[in-house]
Amino acid sequence: MAFHPPMLYLGYVGFTVPFAFAIAALITGRVGEGWLLATRRWTLIAWGFLTVGIILGSWWSYEVLGWGGYWAWDPVENASFLPWLTGTAYLHSVLVQERRGMLRVWNISLLCATFALTILGTWITRSGVLESVHAFTTSSIGIALIGFFALIVFATVGLIGWRGDRLRSPGRIDSPFSREGAFLANNVLFAAFAFVILLGTLFPLAVEALNNDRVSVGVPYFNRMTMPIGLTLLFLMAIAPVLPWRKASTELLRHRLIWPAWIGIGSMIFAVIVGARGFIPVLAFGLGGFAAGSAGRQIALATRRQGWRGFVGRANGGMVVHLGVIIIAMAFAASTSYVRQAEFTLTPGQSAKFAGHTLVYEGQNVKQESAKIVDQVLIRIDGTGPWAPSLNKFANGNQTIGTPSVRSTFTDDVALSVIDIKDGDNGSVTIRVTVQPLIIWLWIGGGVMAFGTLLAVFPGRRRNPLDAVSAPLSVEPPKKPTGVTP
Repeated sequence: MAFHPPMLYLGYVGFTVPFAFAIAALITGRVGEGWLLATRRWTLIAWGFLTVGIILGSWWSYEVLGWGGYWAWDPVENASFLPWLTGTAYLHSVLVQERRGMLRVWNISLLCATFALTILGTWITRSGVLESVHAFTTSSIGIALIGFFALIVFATVGLIGWRGDRLRSPGRIDSPFSREGAFLANNVLFAAFAFVILLGTLFPLAVEALNNDRVSVGVPYFNRMTMPIGLTLLFLMAIAPVLPWRKASTELLRHRLIWPAWIGIGSMIFAVIVGARGFIPVLAFGLGGFAAGSAGRQIALATRRQGWRGFVGRANGGMVVHLGVIIIAMAFAASTSYVRQAEFTLTPGQSAKFAGHTLVYEGQNVKQESAKIVDQVLIRIDGTGPWAPSLNKFANGNQTIGTPSVRSTFTDDVALSVIDIKDGDNGSVTIRVTVQPLIIWLWIGGGVMAFGTLLAVFPGRRRNPLDAVSAPLSVEPPKKPTGVTP
């Protein structure tokens, strides 16, 4: 908790710098590639902090709070995820403008939307208008925040409309089977992803404002709506890195995608062999393997040509980030599709078997601390431990809060939560046991994403702006008059 809020804050604040450059470019009319190059590293750093903040928040809620999961599509969780989505789309789309001077309206719009969504997310968190386990108490600052959000939206829309003629791209997409075509599809998918989440997050607020009814949008809506978009993005993640600019031939695609495709097929077969069932999770494993093979191919080519220097820089840093995203996507598919949960009431010395694991209840350990009484339940899992989930009884306010205990391995997590502790001679307890596969790979994937971001921040070959209007001004020394001797 000491790191999660500061990381999110640095991510939010970090987007102020590229947003300011974008507004300055719109006001001055210098909307070419110059401001993109000046803010490239700022954008990557802000996005990296936001990524780490989201991953740490998920880990904290899973390991410490015992809310039953790492992601619940809570309004405040969504509030941090929305600018991450648009920021990710921007980081991809900006490559097209740097290389071919295209997608200028998309880039300006995505960046301004990212900053606006950081303000909207702060409003959701601090105003208390939406029910959330993360939300602060109601604060008067909410009015100022929503007013600032409205100002940003109207000002940026007006400026983009004013500079519409200068934002027209000089080139056109020659073929959908090109890198710029793939990045345009990427923009559409990320924008749709963000819209679906924004709609589900704000829909209860809109209904309450219109007819004073309180409704909620549950997890099934978000899973059902985002799942096809996420799978399509995994497929796009596999083919986009190997596509050339302008147009790709069938032979070129076959040559570059044959081995990644075999890796994807092998991933599906392996997943089925180890017990995976269901079309959607098996497809996710296959697409994840396909995308991982594509990213690995790009990294291998770069390091073979340039040695370890080819491993750093924005291009290969991005491929490492892709690997982290793929790991998280596959872990998410497994942990949500194959989660198993049960409750047991045990007495000391009694055991229970569940999902291939043996649990033995050994007894209780009560500790008196300054502000609370900690009642631990000691349980061994497959002979390891003891693991000690607890109930914390606070004297002030007469509150009882549970703290889970999690046994993590590379294959699955066994999470223990105390439901009830019976007062009596037999010392029986009721515990909830949750078994989720591949959870630890969520945190490993987050670490890979952070490492890839660090690699991407390293300076690479600097590309000059395509248009003279956005290029930095040069000052030449005065020339000597001809025919004059010193």
